Amino acid sequence: MAARLTSFLCWEHHVWRHFLEALCGAPPVLAAVQGEAPGAMYEFTDESKTKLFLGSTKSCYPPPAFWVDGALAREVVVGAAAVFGALASPHQQRGGRGDGSNRVDALGRLLTTVLRHMAPELSLGMRSDGYVRARDLLGLSLQTFAKAPLKSHSVDEIREAVRRDNKQRFSLLEEDGELLIRANQGHTVTTVASESLLKPILSADEVSVCVHGTYRKNLDSILQHGLKRMERLHVHFSSGLPSDEGVISGMRRSANILIHLDVHKALQDGMKLYISDNKVILTEGFDGVVPVKYLEKMESWPGRPPIPFQR
Repeated sequence: MAARLTSFLCWEHHVWRHFLEALCGAPPVLAAVQGEAPGAMYEFTDESKTKLFLGSTKSCYPPPAFWVDGALAREVVVGAAAVFGALASPHQQRGGRGDGSNRVDALGRLLTTVLRHMAPELSLGMRSDGYVRARDLLGLSLQTFAKAPLKSHSVDEIREAVRRDNKQRFSLLEEDGELLIRANQGHTVTTVASESLLKPILSADEVSVCVHGTYRKNLDSILQHGLKRMERLHVHFSSGLPSDEGVISGMRRSANILIHLDVHKALQDGMKLYISDNKVILTEGFDGVVPVKYLEKMESWPGRPPIPFQR
């Protein structure tokens, strides 16, 4: 296989990143950027150090390769999926050789990526509440990093992937004998509407803990600019501390900084807060940002020594 793959697609950087993570089995490392997204060329390096060059028809720096019009995005995705799946490590590839556990886990990982980030590009009929038909997903010409084509999976395997997911990332719905599935939170696609996907929080009494987990390296930026939703639709908060029983999602376990939201003040000033089916608290903030004045306190984790800051 050639060491380089070039595709020209009008996709933003974060979509490619999620796509590569699902299909290569590990987060890619962004090695170089030329231009602005969309319309930029990105050079990724996967865990086997294979370089993948990805860009768009608007790229100012096209690498030496064939030119594919952005309108053919879906066809290129199909071809790219096969290549990316083949780049998985030997350990990851074993999941496609009869190991049912890895096969279903790999399916769940791909479903997370598609449902959160890729539905419009793949022409899935996603509703405003995030649901798509399971049979439409199984008709996609994609394969998981376990090298199992989506078309080889069944609706029962989708059910099993949802059942096994320890962060309860998915919800299932039966309508007129048809199974629908959605990601509960974490979306970047603007097809979904907060009011349809999530339950609104109307009173601070509904929330005992609302905490955002992050890392010390991000603290200066947060204190200067507030909490940003970045490419996602919402800023994410957990409804409990990392050590609390029953808290399954909302922050990474490796977070070493905890930031508590002043829920009463946020609601009082008109900030919309929501809670997902898996108990993640979400907000769009104001124009995608939760300003510092709504941060109640900060503390290091574990140990919880307070971090002084000016609101």
